[in-house]
Amino acid sequence: MLNFIIGAGGFAREVDWLIEDIYRHHRVDYRPRNFVASDFDEQVGQTINGKVVLSESEFFQKYASDSTLCFIGVGDPGIKQELCLKLKRTVKRAEFPNLIHPGVSYDKRKEKVSLGEGNIICSNTIITTDVTIGNFVTINVACTVGHDCLIGDFVTLSPGVNLSGRVHLDECVFIGTGAHIIERIQVISNTVIGAGATVVRNIEIPGTYVGTPTKMIT
Repeated sequence: MLNFIIGAGGFAREVDWLIEDIYRHHRVDYRPRNFVASDFDEQVGQTINGKVVLSESEFFQKYASDSTLCFIGVGDPGIKQELCLKLKRTVKRAEFPNLIHPGVSYDKRKEKVSLGEGNIICSNTIITTDVTIGNFVTINVACTVGHDCLIGDFVTLSPGVNLSGRVHLDECVFIGTGAHIIERIQVISNTVIGAGATVVRNIEIPGTYVGTPTKMIT
């Protein structure tokens, strides 16, 4: 089976590092053959960490019928969603394993942490208990996810985000670095929470929210 990182930016390189750590600790070999970037990306044809960056067109032309493992190394929720739909529509035998860094601490008892597919959970993150994580969720380094949280599809938590207990994030929410969400808060889909913000009440209108406590700016 062939392995690919979809994306060629900074987070894609971090995903490559995460995969190397998984291999070193667990001998599970997800090491990618190539990075894949948009056709107009200036990195197409270049080499990153010994792997050539393919254009999307070349990737789909060559590998649409092959069994592949794909890891979406992109943080933007909307772009993740678009790439996921395109991959599932075009690559007939694509699979999307979860990547969980060996340094992640979480409740491994049966059904205490439920995971969909295509999730990427980075080093030094703590996920406690009775947590549900959807599909293609990115949880970056050093985040904490409290009990009974529900995280929808395509959500991204930037480094150092703290979710208290019973937080509910709808799909395509982006949480900036070092933001905090207090207990029992619900955030509607397609919302951006700025870096360092503190969310103390439900967010029911999509937009961008910053500050402590948060205020909507767009």
